[in-house]
Amino acid sequence: MNGNFINFLIAAIVAYCFLLYVYPYLRRLMRGSGVIYIEPKTLEEHMAKKKDMLLIDLRTPSEFYNMFGHIDGAINLPFKEFMIRINETADRLAGFKETPIVLIGLRDENSVFKAYQALKQKGFSDVCILNYGISRWLRQGLPTVERNVRKV
Repeated sequence: MNGNFINFLIAAIVAYCFLLYVYPYLRRLMRGSGVIYIEPKTLEEHMAKKKDMLLIDLRTPSEFYNMFGHIDGAINLPFKEFMIRINETADRLAGFKETPIVLIGLRDENSVFKAYQALKQKGFSDVCILNYGISRWLRQGLPTVERNVRKV
């Protein structure tokens, strides 16, 4: 084999590993250490205990209803609509600022982090992000509902 090809192959593997493993970790570090994440299994345990919480799924309606389904009890509020509503209605939600809120995205998107920051800035005290979103929830074999069904 050609030495240049082997060097290229090694560089490609290193770049792939960096993008797959290191970059997401560095991106989380840049966001700040104060961000709270909840693991899917922990969320499932809280749900099984019927703990009072609000699950907000920030994915698009097509992702919420078609792609993977959604977590039972989650409300669909796409990110753009969420940002408009939080700015308009945060003051009217003063009585709910102590209610635990879990934000759900597809993976580890910046939009979920921005929604987290917006809630914290508006005075919501108990906010967390589903760690790696619905994709990790599904990889761990946890259930979703309403796949391919939209309520009218």
